Amino acid sequence: MLETCQRLRSFDRPTLVVWTPEDRVQRPEHGRRLAELLPHGRLVEIPDSYTLIMRDQPQAFARAVREFIRATSAVAR
Repeated sequence: MLETCQRLRSFDRPTLVVWTPEDRVQRPEHGRRLAELLPHGRLVEIPDSYTLIMRDQPQAFARAVREFIRATSAVAR
């Protein structure tokens, strides 16, 4: 598992990590750590949700994805 996580450091594409500060199963520090492992990782925390963010906060989740796509596609051009 640690070896797999370390391999994330070589992933050279923009990556969006969507996490929630309230989740007790997937703790907030796990999301922060994942975003830090990825060279081009971006963390977006969506409050008032739990593990299934896209179900708990579908509009906030969709907005985060749209903004990420807009920002990364502008850089790719």
